[in-house]
Amino acid sequence: MIAIFWFTAFLILLYLAYPLWLFLFFPGNPVNEKETDEITGVSLILLSFNGKKYLEEKINFLMKELSAFQHFELIIVDDNSTDGSKEILETKKNTENIKIIGKTRQQGIPHSMNTGVTLAKYDYIIFCDQRQKLSDHILRYIVEPLKYKNTGAVSGCISHLDKECRCSLIRRYENFLKSTESKTGNLIGVYGPLYAIKKNCYSPIPDYIILDDLYLSLKILKTKQIELRTDGHIIDDDFSGLCNYRRIKRYLIGFLQILKEKSLISELSTQQKIMLIWHKYLRLFIPLFIFLSYLTTGFMATRGTEYLMLFCILTTAGLLSVLPLLHKYHFNFKNLIRVNILYFVGFIDIFIDKAILHKPSEAKSIFNIPDPENVNR
Repeated sequence: MIAIFWFTAFLILLYLAYPLWLFLFFPGNPVNEKETDEITGVSLILLSFNGKKYLEEKINFLMKELSAFQHFELIIVDDNSTDGSKEILETKKNTENIKIIGKTRQQGIPHSMNTGVTLAKYDYIIFCDQRQKLSDHILRYIVEPLKYKNTGAVSGCISHLDKECRCSLIRRYENFLKSTESKTGNLIGVYGPLYAIKKNCYSPIPDYIILDDLYLSLKILKTKQIELRTDGHIIDDDFSGLCNYRRIKRYLIGFLQILKEKSLISELSTQQKIMLIWHKYLRLFIPLFIFLSYLTTGFMATRGTEYLMLFCILTTAGLLSVLPLLHKYHFNFKNLIRVNILYFVGFIDIFIDKAILHKPSEAKSIFNIPDPENVNR
């Protein structure tokens, strides 16, 4: 049984060693020749769905930021909102440089993105979600590197501090990993809430794809570099509030989708495949072995007081992190524990449905029916 503890520790250390591997064995950015001296025209595609409370402020902010470019357009694609967003967008229809695209039924993020790109008239495109706040000048920051030939996309950076200035250790570490990847020119997945891309690097995304930002990133990495800009910030809601069970289960199914896209994976270089598996997939197995270690601790609690105390501490920490009534209690690793528990439950849920009960119905519905939360990432 002790072997479970050692293997779990090895898995965690292996995951934490990923940035060290990048630093020691992966080459830095190749020489990047300029394609243009200045980017003068951009099309920003704002993805809208049931975000009435964000829209007015977000549109005003984006129009102010876009005015820094000589030519620009704001394309707002609304995915058939039902909360009054349509009425707000109706008032913007006659505003110069704004295009409103209202859909008659909800079709999801990929469809909205494909629609926006089809209508965009400029060669440089910015994708933006509605919920997050953005720091000043961030649009300029993420568009700037696109003037280099080898750069196909540039991601904004989600701050580890939320709108209430609460720190997320998970977000901080993820930013560290992404910034390390960015130095190699091979960022494995842009941050969906805000990123810029060359129009000629865009590939239409199938409507069923859940992780549209990862899918598109892997498409781009076949021929171009992807970078992360950390000199501007995307500020989101409280991380613990965003990581609910439905969202995490969708992420898991989204990762399974990517694995099934064999042509997408096969066209990556060997180094990029290793990065994808090490960064995105290795960490998904950690919750499974952490739970096995927890069960082992519970079994060994019958043999010694020290194991009983450890089992009680782990149980208490788990309860504090997942029970809604106890969310008012904050400790540094609460979100980390909670996320691992939800990922474990999600894995078991999917495994039972697909492998044991052979019930694809729920998974199929998650594949094909747009999730209202997903539009807000």
